Amino acid sequence: MSAWTVHRVNRLPVESLDLDLPRTSDSLRRESAYEERLADRAAFLSDALHAAVPMLDDAPHVRRAALRLRRCVHNGRPAQLPDDVMTRLRETLGGMAAHALTEWFDDMRDLSALRTRTDALYEEETTRANERLREVLAEPAFAQGLAQASPHLLDHVTAKPLEPHGKAARSVLGYVSRAAVKTSPFSRLTALALQDREADGTGHSYVDQQHVRAWLDTLARDERFASAFQVEPNRSLRRPGGRPYLLTPAYPGPGESAWRTDSVTDVSRYVELIEDLASWPRMTITQALVRIGGSDPFGGFLRLLDTGLLRLALPWTATEPHPARALARSLECLSDPVAQRTRALLEDLGEEAAALHLLSGSERARSVNRLAAQIGSVSADDPQPAIRYAVYEDALSDVPADLPVEAVQGDLADLGRLLRPYIFRSHVYDWLRDEFVARYGAGGHSDLFEFLWAVAASPGFEGNLYRALQKDHGESGRPTDRAWLPVSVSSAPPTAAVLYQVAARSTDAVRLGEYQLVVNQYNSGVGGLLARFRHQLDGPVADGAGLTNQLQGWIADLFPHAVPHQLTLSGDVNGMHRAAGGVLPALHWPGEPSHAGEAVQAEVPPTMSHCPVTNTLEVADHTGRALAPVYLGVVPQHLIPGVARLLLCLADPWVNGSRLCCTPNPVDGSPPITGEAMKLVPRQVHNRLVLQRRTWRLAPDALPQPTKGEQPSAYFRRVHAWRVSRGLPDEVFVSVESPFTAAGTASSQGKPFWLSFRSPHAIWAAANHIARAKNATAVRFAETCPDRSAYWLRDDSGSRRAAEHVSLLRWQRPTAHAHPDDEQKTYREDGSL
Repeated sequence: MSAWTVHRVNRLPVESLDLDLPRTSDSLRRESAYEERLADRAAFLSDALHAAVPMLDDAPHVRRAALRLRRCVHNGRPAQLPDDVMTRLRETLGGMAAHALTEWFDDMRDLSALRTRTDALYEEETTRANERLREVLAEPAFAQGLAQASPHLLDHVTAKPLEPHGKAARSVLGYVSRAAVKTSPFSRLTALALQDREADGTGHSYVDQQHVRAWLDTLARDERFASAFQVEPNRSLRRPGGRPYLLTPAYPGPGESAWRTDSVTDVSRYVELIEDLASWPRMTITQALVRIGGSDPFGGFLRLLDTGLLRLALPWTATEPHPARALARSLECLSDPVAQRTRALLEDLGEEAAALHLLSGSERARSVNRLAAQIGSVSADDPQPAIRYAVYEDALSDVPADLPVEAVQGDLADLGRLLRPYIFRSHVYDWLRDEFVARYGAGGHSDLFEFLWAVAASPGFEGNLYRALQKDHGESGRPTDRAWLPVSVSSAPPTAAVLYQVAARSTDAVRLGEYQLVVNQYNSGVGGLLARFRHQLDGPVADGAGLTNQLQGWIADLFPHAVPHQLTLSGDVNGMHRAAGGVLPALHWPGEPSHAGEAVQAEVPPTMSHCPVTNTLEVADHTGRALAPVYLGVVPQHLIPGVARLLLCLADPWVNGSRLCCTPNPVDGSPPITGEAMKLVPRQVHNRLVLQRRTWRLAPDALPQPTKGEQPSAYFRRVHAWRVSRGLPDEVFVSVESPFTAAGTASSQGKPFWLSFRSPHAIWAAANHIARAKNATAVRFAETCPDRSAYWLRDDSGSRRAAEHVSLLRWQRPTAHAHPDDEQKTYREDGSL
């Protein structure tokens, strides 16, 4: 396992979620005790009243009162009777029944008084919770993060009351809970730390790369600006089977994910034009227009750009920290007033974004809103990109997360032994190998990209890929002999990035072994989840202990007999992938545009060959050395579309088919829950490892919703009674399950949502979150593990901080006929522990 650990540390103390109503909740528990006692006695008293009714024929008004009282007893509602009626009823009932009647009235009187007291406590404590939420909102680092996430919200909520039923409170609570207990890195809400490295809370802010790319596209397509930029031919042409195919890009539009989708396109009709363009060097657009010629050379240029036959060279270097500034510098050669205005705007965007991490929350919000408005309000004559302006920030934690790693290494090793028989070679790899052998023969070789283009262009591509993935799904969830199938030296061995939390009272408790290690989820263990943070986690001093050096050493150990090269996808449009670049020498993907300053030279593409002895595929460079493609992007391999996914499967062909973590697998759809049904999934543990949180699955409409005209305290009381009836704990995380998608995976409506049943703010927010979910099939309530008392990390004030840790695991690369029986004996035949 990796000797180093990356920590994701929440910026707000866990105590920021102290929005509960403790006295109100205690009063509700006392109400429940009264209600339970009244319910226990209701049957006896109701039967006694029923038997007494015939004996009251001589007193019709008492008889009617007895019937009304019986209904009140049955329904648990208060009742009032005149003294003479009470006296006659006691006389008629007699004995134990008369005593039960007196006790019922005493308990109901006390319960009614208690309910009045509960309502008053609710108002008092809710006012205090409103103030507490406002105090958290004013916390400087949280306001900074909120300004990054939603600058308009920060301005909006400053004047809004933060009452539980209000939209403003729901929005603020969502970010507060994210910054307190949800460990997905984002700006100052959740920051990063590397084991034994400085944690000073510093940040790095920059313009969204998708926005920068949109500016480049907009300017290059404007004849007034085009001369400032360069183009290059698309040199991805390959001829598998003699038919020409080209890799053509499709860029995202507004509201779409920052991803460029590269597709293999049959270009038989344009092959002569493409071959002619391939002889062009990188050149300015002005030079390209001369070569294009004709009556409308710029129109011709746009058509070549739209079809992907030409592409823009990026005017920033691969290591440029602020591409927006470089884009502005590229306009220095233009004297047109519109160009000068645009250059000044781009400079403002870059400079203010770079300095944004130094500003307070309100100043950040004003800066982002002002520049977004400025872009949107330029004159009709000025260019305007289609993608909205946004700024991102990565930040270091302000708290050193000095987890006693040596204390938990034994548990991680234990987890590794459990995991290994479930990590198997993908059927996609088998399919690609069989395709290769069918085309080039056993022991054959080919241009790597020619083979990939051939597979992606074949008529049955999508169906074959889907069937291979379905086989992977069928193999998952149990130990399998496919875990021991070999791969070549250019493919990664089995790896896993383990994302886990440690539940303990303190650091000392961790050292003493008094903790649980909660396994949240897994990712590939090559390093892609972490590489995007290398600039922050390298630190200002190049001492060799930063993240880049750690990743380089880890990857070198993964490939002792091959030369690892980094494969970057969508780096021109995805800032997180761009930030991850440069860990290793580059393996150029033909769809990636070149950067300024890169030498223009004919690349000799890598080759692929088949080894008949191991029946595996191996990638090599032009000298014949084994070459290992290494993908360090954050987008998981299974979400990458098209032909690029095939190369990633060859690079890392392993599927983690285990279910030994607390995050449900998206391919494991569960049946819908309807009506009053409830499914309880118990907690799964192995020694100190928590592999599954206790979970309750209920119907989407199970959680009570507020009704029109209902008093807030009455709704709070109703939800409390519902929770108790279902046996749910006070605090949970809520997820809304949705039907399977077209890709055969289930989805959730967003990340798990924090819910304390003792907080009206959390209840109203959760109810709204569930009510807005469309086509929901179930609602999942998962226990909080760690709970709020079990976060071991403390800040300088002694407050608790939530933290998640990422450690990398790797196993030996299987060779032909490998099958370590001693590891499989840990498991029963059904795959259970």
